[in-house]
Amino acid sequence: MQQRQAEKGKSSRKPPKPAPPPAEVADELKPVVLGRASDEDLMRRTQLGDKSAFSQLYERYSASVLSYLYRMLGNLEDVESIGQEVFLRAFRFAPTYRYPQKFSTWLFTITRNLAINQSRRRKRSPIRNLTELNLEGIDMSGDPYQVATRATDNVEKQEEITRVLKALDGLPTDQKEVIVLGVFQDLSYAEMEAITGTKAVTLRSRMFHGLRRLARVTGGEEVDDETKE
Repeated sequence: MQQRQAEKGKSSRKPPKPAPPPAEVADELKPVVLGRASDEDLMRRTQLGDKSAFSQLYERYSASVLSYLYRMLGNLEDVESIGQEVFLRAFRFAPTYRYPQKFSTWLFTITRNLAINQSRRRKRSPIRNLTELNLEGIDMSGDPYQVATRATDNVEKQEEITRVLKALDGLPTDQKEVIVLGVFQDLSYAEMEAITGTKAVTLRSRMFHGLRRLARVTGGEEVDDETKE
């Protein structure tokens, strides 16, 4: 009898209530209209896994980020790709954000670093800059401006092509030849060796010195040696 009463008493006991969450966390989890939340609160929600909060931040800042990148880089393709990378990194590294740091400062620090890195890569890579002129298959004979007008209808791009081709014409013939074959025709050093009868090691040297002189004339920086397999 006593045993049954004990068991009955034991079964009637209610489990203890869980402790209430800390006030800060409770506040963060309160439903709010995201459009009215501050940037910093949206970032804290992002840290808690709220993707819609981050989408709100993207809507607020995407235009400003793209505008900043365009002023820094000028190349539309770079602006679009780096702009995507900015927000990918912001979401991936959201845990590194420290409230109440101003969100815009944190975001534009990421943006600035990526823009500087991209600018340095472009300056170190004259081969990429030349290939972006899209002169493959274009008749390279004649006046540089005529070549530029055959290549594109974009006035700014025409001016850039004209400037590069004029600088190219000012190079020694052997350096100009290896740049035209290796960069504009995208030939390997083995292919260029077969065409010119010149050893690949010599062609590499001509490419390096030619690109360095070209970078100086067109306003770029001196570059490290770049090789083509």
